Amino acid sequence: MKKWKSIDWQIKVIFYVLLGVFLIAVIPLFIMSFYSFMCADDYGFAKNPVEVWKESHSLFKLMVSQFAPVKSNYMSWQGTYFSEWFNRVLIGMCGETAYYVGTFISLGGLIAAELFTFMTVLVKGLDADKYCAGIVSMGCVLMQIWFTPVPVEAYYWFCGAIVYTFIYALCWLLIGILFLLCRGVTGRKKLIIFETIIVLLSISIGGSNYVTGLVMVVVYAFFVMGTFLLRNRNKYLMLANMVIYLIAFGFNALAPGNMARQNTTGLERNSAVESIMLSFKEALEYIMVNMWLPNVIVALLLVPFFIRIVKRKQNVFRFPALISFLSFCLFAAHFTPNLYALGFTGAGRVLNLYRFSFYFLLYANELYWIGWLSYRHSEKYKAILSENAESNEAFQKESWLLPSCIFGGVVLCISMYFFGGKTITSVSAISDLCTGVAQQYHAEQEERLALYENPSIKEVYVTPYTNAPYLLFFKDIDDTEDAWLNRMVAVYYDKDKVAYVKE
Repeated sequence: MKKWKSIDWQIKVIFYVLLGVFLIAVIPLFIMSFYSFMCADDYGFAKNPVEVWKESHSLFKLMVSQFAPVKSNYMSWQGTYFSEWFNRVLIGMCGETAYYVGTFISLGGLIAAELFTFMTVLVKGLDADKYCAGIVSMGCVLMQIWFTPVPVEAYYWFCGAIVYTFIYALCWLLIGILFLLCRGVTGRKKLIIFETIIVLLSISIGGSNYVTGLVMVVVYAFFVMGTFLLRNRNKYLMLANMVIYLIAFGFNALAPGNMARQNTTGLERNSAVESIMLSFKEALEYIMVNMWLPNVIVALLLVPFFIRIVKRKQNVFRFPALISFLSFCLFAAHFTPNLYALGFTGAGRVLNLYRFSFYFLLYANELYWIGWLSYRHSEKYKAILSENAESNEAFQKESWLLPSCIFGGVVLCISMYFFGGKTITSVSAISDLCTGVAQQYHAEQEERLALYENPSIKEVYVTPYTNAPYLLFFKDIDDTEDAWLNRMVAVYYDKDKVAYVKE
């Protein structure tokens, strides 16, 4: 039998082809970052740290100098002490000259953290073949990236990318390390390193946005319950980690600034109970609305790889209904903070987090249910295989998996065209790079910057962008001279006025 008909060989080919697709999909997204520029809240966050950095070029001085404004905001605006401090320090070093760093940290961090955790759980937890695990992991991450609802706020707007996407990536990194802790860490030195990382990540996530903050409370609860039910030797250590996290998150949630900010918005807020109940409703509606054809096609394409993954650990897939219910509760928790604080589900940067988790939970549930079916009917399958040993061996040597995946991939591309079109991030990036839209946008930014940095001009008038790229454009100044962004840009560049050119 020819080698190319072997299922193992075909899986390797599919893995490397998908790896190529993955690189082709994400590299243009990173290239687009070199054409992005500061916008919206960036100017407010960057003013003080950029000045400190230009004067001292001392990382230590920059880090220390940002404690005071963070403390002020903690008392008067919001309690997200870590993400605000980290964002200020980072944008202070980057400014306009290295603004692209925000994309590399947020998008790169999301990819690295998720692939690390997905591969860790599949390979170390389920003894999955690395090629199958890689196919599943890359497939899930690609769907998250391709169908990001508001990509500019996820990867290209510095504040949104760092405060939300990067912190979400830290959540996945923490989950992966907690999973390794559950499996057992040998050696005191290694355990100390693990615990140090866990504590630092817990403080970082607990002191950041409230969506990831609350979700990690639920995740920690699952870990603690699991370790105690399974009598894991690190159960008390896991409980101690959760207590540390709750302290960090509580310090954030109970900040005086949170209440002060809510009082200034004038929005009608829901009670805690109402917010939780509404979260389940919003989660259910979200799942129903976002069950698109491309998602279903990918789910079907992943079936043969899931079957190969679950066959070695069939006895762990015993409670599918419970797992689906708990995962639904976890997904619903994403909606609660905004429903409680604002009365609605949140801005684009928050919608991005919903989409990231939606894809993971969708395919994770599919894997679990396939594992349960395999577990439930394992004896029958073993009997069938033993009775048809020769035909099974022939099947292993001759497979139609590769041509089936090629056909499925073509169908997926067609469905993505109709359901996503140019809003698919990779398609948009490649289109704007090839047509010169991104380059023109950046050139017009440079023209503005020359005016902003000219000390002899105190009133700056600029023209609107000719053609703003979908991935990069978030918010611009407007023709209302007293608009908040106009004022921010004017303060940042020390101008009396910034507005559009007078007609």
